[in-house]
Amino acid sequence: MPDPTTPAPRSGEPARITCSCPVCGAMTLPADSFDLVVCASDAGRSFYQFTCPKCSGLVTKQASERVVTGLSARGVRVASLPMEALEEHAGPVLTMDDLLDLSIALSNPDAVAAALSSAG
Repeated sequence: MPDPTTPAPRSGEPARITCSCPVCGAMTLPADSFDLVVCASDAGRSFYQFTCPKCSGLVTKQASERVVTGLSARGVRVASLPMEALEEHAGPVLTMDDLLDLSIALSNPDAVAAALSSAG
């Protein structure tokens, strides 16, 4: 978990935040290395992420309200969780084969026109 109690930087210095990578361990990174995604309707879905400079792995961790407050106060970019992420999804999960079939179908203008005309 990043340490939101890390002292604020001196004037003109970028904020640095102590965090940890599950592979490489503890490190300190500049605030612009992080992305913070906040879900206003469900705090349990808020998270932050950064790319580890040592192993290049994407590290994603849940962000408590305390962490959200600390990171945003230090200038970390904040984005809102899209409402689509909260929608219920029914049906089977798309596979790579489904996406390839869709790509092939979309490359045929006649098939696209036929699908559009039958949908109306």
